[in-house]
Amino acid sequence: MVFRVEISPEAFGDLDRISSYIQEKATAAIAERWFNGIFTAIRSLSETPSRCAVADESAELETEVRLLLHGRRKRRYKIYFAIHQETVRIYHVRHWARKPVEADELADLMDETIDSEIDDDSI
Repeated sequence: MVFRVEISPEAFGDLDRISSYIQEKATAAIAERWFNGIFTAIRSLSETPSRCAVADESAELETEVRLLLHGRRKRRYKIYFAIHQETVRIYHVRHWARKPVEADELADLMDETIDSEIDDDSI
């Protein structure tokens, strides 16, 4: 089964901020390589999203949220997503060394995605 992968506006914002930070600290080429690499990892969720572990934060939510890790050592990122029927929805991306995302914060990100989908449907 092939899943459709959707990236929430909030997750796009995360990716943009991280890419800008990498470009600021290193080079545009390194930031572009990181961006392309993480998108390849995200696209891989279209084939086997259930291979990823359930996030610890998922225990406090009504939806099973999974976690894809991308990168190595000090350059690892957490990609939070959920599987909804035939769609994988990406909600949040953060550096692994940052404080873990709180379940409430993750729930808010998920609600914002649902709200933006409702707004898009009404246009």
